[in-house]
Amino acid sequence: MQSDRPHSPDQDTTDELETDETDSAPLSVGVVSDDGFASTIASSIIEKLPDHAMIDGQRRELRVSGASVPLPPTATGSAPLGQWLASVQATDEYDIVLCVSEVPRRLGSRPVIAELRDGTTGALYVPSFGTLAVRHRAVVAALAMLHELIEADDSSRRPRRYFKSRWTASDSGEGDEVLLTSSLFGRIRLVSGMIRCNRPWRLVPTLSGALAAASAASAFGVFYASIWQMAASMSLGRLAMVAITAVLAMTVWVIYPNGLWEKRTFRSSTIDRWMYNAATVGTVLTGALCMYALLFAVVLFSAAVVISPAFLAEQIGRTASVADYFALAWLAASLGTVAGAVGSSVADREDILGATYGHRELIRRQSAASSS
Repeated sequence: MQSDRPHSPDQDTTDELETDETDSAPLSVGVVSDDGFASTIASSIIEKLPDHAMIDGQRRELRVSGASVPLPPTATGSAPLGQWLASVQATDEYDIVLCVSEVPRRLGSRPVIAELRDGTTGALYVPSFGTLAVRHRAVVAALAMLHELIEADDSSRRPRRYFKSRWTASDSGEGDEVLLTSSLFGRIRLVSGMIRCNRPWRLVPTLSGALAAASAASAFGVFYASIWQMAASMSLGRLAMVAITAVLAMTVWVIYPNGLWEKRTFRSSTIDRWMYNAATVGTVLTGALCMYALLFAVVLFSAAVVISPAFLAEQIGRTASVADYFALAWLAASLGTVAGAVGSSVADREDILGATYGHRELIRRQSAASSS
């Protein structure tokens, strides 16, 4: 059935414009990451990237997909980012590639947040985003880089400036650009980001032997009245000092016997060695604090269930309060943590090493040596 609606020349023009817009070839955008926390950030970026953009006044479809491409091995152990980006392009044919890496990168003394290469490739270095709102910051930076690479119209393009950072020429000598942050604050944020990428809470199940030893030692705090009396007589400052000593003892005991502290023979760059060692200390210290918090909660709950207020008051010679239960749990958890440090020597060394950057680089070195 034909319509009686008259046909106008303006309708032909409109149809041609719509055909031109729909016939524009879609742009293939690949979001590629290495393993670990970077893959989680990449998934968030994929969810937030738009499905279209305005380019030269036309609406272009963007087909976004993700892939995981592990960093290739090298003899030096440091991440071969140029080689990695080349391997990404060889994996699939993308018009635009956004790489998300957990590897820290710096230009001189300044950490690199992002990088633009060849007008088709962008790289995001997750550690440089720090620890807070990492996903949001990475998505904002990824959107700005995507609009820059596809040369989106000004109305839809995100601003190039990112917080207190600036774009400058890369050290590649090929006209590439890097987004640099400040030297001092940037390094602090980079190290904290490295700790975040290591996911230190994963050390808690790895240190199950230490946790078992610490729990057994902490049980004395629940069943022995002498520890109740000692905790009740200690000031907050003394309790805090005992707790700090216990956590530091655990940290040192995990780092040195497992060979986590990097020496000059492993990494010649003083700045890099400082950053990697600081990230290792922060990772193990955070893991020890997580274990301490878990132990404190268990001891506090056990003391509240087992020890009645009347009996505790009889032992300490005054009316028992909630603060006394907290002091008891605090001291018992600290004593247990010291005992747990010895138990950490029987933990799975490979799992502990896997939570540090240096060991992952060592694996790449060994892989390169075995393949050569």
